[in-house]
Amino acid sequence: MVGNRIRNSLGANTLRKLAKRAARQDEINNLDLGGISWLEHINLVVGTRPQAETFYEELLGFSADRSKSFHVNLGQQQFHLAPAKEGDTKPQIITGSVGLVVPDLDSVRERITQSSESLQGTSFEVLADNIDEEGSLTVSCPCGNTIHLYCAKRDSSALQPSVNVPQKMTNMHAPGGTYSSDNLAVRGQPGIRYVEVACPVGTTAAIEKFYKEMLGCTVSQLSGEDGQIIAVQVGPGVHLIYSESSSVTSEDYNAMEGVHICIYVPSFKSLYDRLSDKNLLFTNPRFTHLDTCDTWEEAMTSRTLRFKDIIDLDTGDKILELEHETRPMKHGQYMKVPYYVPK
Repeated sequence: MVGNRIRNSLGANTLRKLAKRAARQDEINNLDLGGISWLEHINLVVGTRPQAETFYEELLGFSADRSKSFHVNLGQQQFHLAPAKEGDTKPQIITGSVGLVVPDLDSVRERITQSSESLQGTSFEVLADNIDEEGSLTVSCPCGNTIHLYCAKRDSSALQPSVNVPQKMTNMHAPGGTYSSDNLAVRGQPGIRYVEVACPVGTTAAIEKFYKEMLGCTVSQLSGEDGQIIAVQVGPGVHLIYSESSSVTSEDYNAMEGVHICIYVPSFKSLYDRLSDKNLLFTNPRFTHLDTCDTWEEAMTSRTLRFKDIIDLDTGDKILELEHETRPMKHGQYMKVPYYVPK
């Protein structure tokens, strides 16, 4: 069954075009990764563990991590999941969407047909099946997160380099080449291509300034029907896409509270100092068994700092909340290769 509950998202096809456009602008304007070098994982509180395992592993084709933690892997990236606890934590819902590149969408559709019965009574739903027309499939997870899926096989088979010169690397990086922005794959593999966050109308300029001045990120300005859109580079061809939306509500923001992403940065100490000056450092009480950052010594020894408030640097006003678990590139898990078997 195909539903129609897509809210606060620009849609799979529009986001595909925007993600490729942002990646192309990154290539043209700046080949350096000065701000955020890698988006490693998204951390979400979900419903029950069996529901999450069915959705992420059986239907979408993630691989269960071989550690004792509830991590599921797609290419070199992960979702870190935690079952909700009654009276303590509740499922979290990102205001926009997550864009995933998977090996093959026909296989996903077949698995949904065969194995989705156990998710009846949850928010799981096929929201848009455009596999045959556009090579995309949009689903709602059991908790209500919108997930846009793209086919790595179809995308790569359509590539055709725009140049043909003796230098192989030039051909591969040219528009239409294997390594170009036209390839949605994440470093040539399945993975998390983007996280779309719906934000209040009139705030993208301040969000852009925050990422540029606080983290040194490359940010692409894009335009939309409802408002402005920006794409923050968080790895090779990977983006946080902030889209202004007049339909996002306070309830939507409350549902997203506590979501975090894990990123790596090349300038860890200077970022710590800038965040400290603005009183933005955050030690998450859920994860004090992993890290704290109330002092530089704590952040240095745990190789981690966290911040969650995106603010207007001119006024100090909070725009929205998205926790960033932030690690230096000298962290022991930088560019780790998790266990993953494509389905």
